[in-house]
Amino acid sequence: MANNNFKNNNYNKYNNVKKNYNNKFKNNGYNNNKRQNNKASTKAEFDAVAPYNFIRFPKETFIRYESVDDIPSFERFDKDLNTGYINYEFINETPIFVGSQKDKNETVVDFFKNANNQFCIPGSSIKGVIRKNTEVLGFGYPEFVEDNLYLYRKFAAADTSKDQYKKVISLKKGESIDSVVSAGYIYKEGKEYYLKPAKKINGKTFFAISETLLRKQHIPENKINYMYKKSLLDFNGKGLDAWNKFANDKRNRNKYYEPYSVDITFNVDSENHFKKISLGKDGIYKGVLCNSNSLGVKKKHYIVNEIDKNQKAYKLDDREVLAYKNDCETNKQRTNKEYYYLPGEKGSYGDVLPFFYKIEDGKVKYFGRSPYLRIFYKKSVRDCILTKKNRGIDYPSALYGYTKDGNGPTSTQENNFKSRVSFSDAICTNPKIIKEERKLALSGPKPTSYTMYLRQDGIELKREIDTYSTDGNVEVRGSKFYWLHKNPTYKVDPDVSENILTRVKNMVQKGSTFKGKIYFENLTNDELGLLLLSLNFDSDCKENIGMGKPLGYGKIQIKNVELNIENIQDKFDSFDCNCVKSKNIEEYKADYMDYMDSYTEKVYGKTYYNVDEIGDFIDSRKMELEEKEVEYMPLKLFRKSKILAETYKIADEYYK
Repeated sequence: MANNNFKNNNYNKYNNVKKNYNNKFKNNGYNNNKRQNNKASTKAEFDAVAPYNFIRFPKETFIRYESVDDIPSFERFDKDLNTGYINYEFINETPIFVGSQKDKNETVVDFFKNANNQFCIPGSSIKGVIRKNTEVLGFGYPEFVEDNLYLYRKFAAADTSKDQYKKVISLKKGESIDSVVSAGYIYKEGKEYYLKPAKKINGKTFFAISETLLRKQHIPENKINYMYKKSLLDFNGKGLDAWNKFANDKRNRNKYYEPYSVDITFNVDSENHFKKISLGKDGIYKGVLCNSNSLGVKKKHYIVNEIDKNQKAYKLDDREVLAYKNDCETNKQRTNKEYYYLPGEKGSYGDVLPFFYKIEDGKVKYFGRSPYLRIFYKKSVRDCILTKKNRGIDYPSALYGYTKDGNGPTSTQENNFKSRVSFSDAICTNPKIIKEERKLALSGPKPTSYTMYLRQDGIELKREIDTYSTDGNVEVRGSKFYWLHKNPTYKVDPDVSENILTRVKNMVQKGSTFKGKIYFENLTNDELGLLLLSLNFDSDCKENIGMGKPLGYGKIQIKNVELNIENIQDKFDSFDCNCVKSKNIEEYKADYMDYMDSYTEKVYGKTYYNVDEIGDFIDSRKMELEEKEVEYMPLKLFRKSKILAETYKIADEYYK
């Protein structure tokens, strides 16, 4: 047991280092010499602000067990291991909200309640917080990072992404978009998606047609959708400025416009001059007239020639299909999103739909509903995780279980393994309820925001900024967390779209007490120490939990932690009902750090407590920042490619 083996010098070492934490030395530990200077570029700015930041991923995964056979068995209680439970409680320092499942007909989310109608935080939510902490503190592999591909968003940016986009969609002077992009039709067979090219007419698979010319074809307004009113036919302005003024005047725009797709026939001569566009069958050629959302000063619609059944079909890459679908679902700012759905999806515009695409290496690499494609980056998020994935079972998997088909080091294991730790609901014993509804903005910059989510070490100029398409080693910053707010205002930006706001009711007011329990079985001393550290690293650390963390909701401080360990010998060899004994928590914590010191000295050249990743974790749980330091940037600043400073740099300023 930890009590019998505990060494006072280790316990004192832990406490002394903890007291001197604010004075500890930190450094980046990373070098990047791959970039070259470019005097013509704009200087990089590291003054981005956000309600979140990151804890660096470990250099490599720490493997606790080589195989499942090495993990303590579930078949019997081991008297030399630790079985028991942990009681804990916390008082929320800011209002807290954990939602229940919303019915389809409900527009407001209610606070979660158990079967006894008690306000509580589900054990699964508590487990999620603690497991994430264990992953950091135990040097576990970041298994649950989604393997997403992302789409370029900042085509006009002054940083690297603009040049990278141009390499894919490059138009020389005098060239039109149809010289680099083709059109075809996507359809679904079984679970797979395929694309067949459109027929070529005059060497083109599609034509752009101005709305002015389309209006002159006298196609009824109830048959196709026009972006502008008939006043367009009276427009005779010269130059781009005149057009922009006309197009931006709301009086000239059709406020009821929606994307559309309609079958047509048409005649076009060898010079690509349209002689007829008809909804009937009196044209020479068949095709589809279509147009996506009306954005900015757009003036073109598109005619996609009919499908060429003699051409081979291209199978779409599964990962890119998933990325496209994810973008359709998560892009809250886009209106009329059903138009962009792939064929066969619920709400889509049909079973065979016109799409624009680009071929690379004999495969459909980029596709979309507009010829100005939003292209995929070369690398997915997982491609940018540089943590070495050692073979075996890491701490998080050994404690909380795993499936053999996971993404972490346990993917080499032959069997699944269930958790040795379980969490009861944390019940609110004195709920103080906020009766009025509140709105929470649940969306902000996503991992596609490379200036925020990717490490930018050694950057001096915007042209040097790493994206998911930069060659060489590109690294995700780490495990995301939300800063603790010192004086939260809970204000939602008035310019935020209603599409990304969630209405909630019965939020629990600050000052309410929650009590919970964690059960564990057959844990070694180091595993128990890590579990206790993950629950409450020390008395000064705090957590964020629930919805609305970017606004400052859900700040808690776990207190009154009691460790109770069963005496297995007494439990089964006597009728002693008093077989549970309280134990000294700090001893187990110190035992774990002492256990890890030899590993961190070898890999990092430092004791466990002084490793940079552990420093990031402590900073994230102790620093409480002012609102101006943790708010989302306005869009106009976000577009300037401002870079988010690393956690340790913000900490250096904080502790000055």
